[in-house]
Amino acid sequence: MPKKKSCTKRLLTACATAALLTSAMNFADLPLVQAKAIPQGFDLETHRGGRDARPENTLISYAYGMELGVTTLEMDMQMTKDGHIVMSHNPIMSSNLAKGPDGKYVAANTLDIRSMTLAQVKQYDVGTMNPAAGGYYDGHGKTQLAVPGTKIPTLEEVFELANAYGNTKVMFNIETKSYADKNFAEAKNSPDPKVFVKAFYDIVKKYHMEDRVMLQSFDWRTLKEMHALDPNITLVALTCEQPSWGPDGQYRHPYEKGSSAWQGGLDIDAFKGDYVKAAKAIGADIVSPYWEELSNELVTEAHSLGMKVVPWTVNSPSKVNMLIDMGVDGLISDKPWMAREVLISRGIQVAEPTVNVNSPYHTGTDIVTGETKVHKHGGDSAE
Repeated sequence: MPKKKSCTKRLLTACATAALLTSAMNFADLPLVQAKAIPQGFDLETHRGGRDARPENTLISYAYGMELGVTTLEMDMQMTKDGHIVMSHNPIMSSNLAKGPDGKYVAANTLDIRSMTLAQVKQYDVGTMNPAAGGYYDGHGKTQLAVPGTKIPTLEEVFELANAYGNTKVMFNIETKSYADKNFAEAKNSPDPKVFVKAFYDIVKKYHMEDRVMLQSFDWRTLKEMHALDPNITLVALTCEQPSWGPDGQYRHPYEKGSSAWQGGLDIDAFKGDYVKAAKAIGADIVSPYWEELSNELVTEAHSLGMKVVPWTVNSPSKVNMLIDMGVDGLISDKPWMAREVLISRGIQVAEPTVNVNSPYHTGTDIVTGETKVHKHGGDSAE
């Protein structure tokens, strides 16, 4: 764990970052950020807990990740109407995943988690993917072990799960699902970035997880808020620029007048389109782009600025091998068992499994025999 900086050095870092936000110049003089929760080895992350293996963003999937042996559990969070942090990628209860108290899958686009209380959210079962989910089921459901009765967990329950497993090393890469662009339908009930981040941070402090959490986001406003609360929390700058995906695949808005709403007041054009330098200016420690947007030059540049590179979402052995050869510091995968096997075959150290057969969330590490279909052109953020 890196040593804490002195107050003086923190102040100098903050001043340097503020100057960069104004001028977007002189990056060579910016001190390297030394946040606490930065994996020292190769960072294998389970996307949404490993959604091709277990129900996504659930205690079942997070337990699976620890029992498999991964460095980091990647997950998403929403804020309920009564201020609780719950784990869900979509703010709207998904008809692909959620069953109501009546045992039927919910109707699409009807239930906004952010307008529900925690007690209401807990009434829904997300343990069995809907076989009628079409491409989503074909892409992620055929190898997933269903666990009926699984509920959406709170962030407190996630940390309590790790403690119950006695796992003191696994890290948490947690995304604020915050919608900065008012043109997105999801922006309607998006929580205020300051309120959202404060609620998250209060829980992190309660469980003393400051040295094990990474806060990631496409909405860089939340990264700025986190840096203001505690500059030692690791920040991960998510991004994507895939025009063929439509609005969901474009965050930097290069060549457009003014700054993108997603980038916390930065105009990517002021950085000549350089996402790495923009992420550095925002105070990020790790850059996390869509894997197809990586290049050897981008990886080298990030490393020269003291930043790590962890792309998403990588689901085939050939792509895992390619990215390792490019020098990435980790990767996020829906198929962590596959990525782990590749790492082992190449002699790269992986995390030791933590098994707790007495846990109510223990399901082992087997997957269902099936063949998933590869999504293209932004098909659910998978290759």
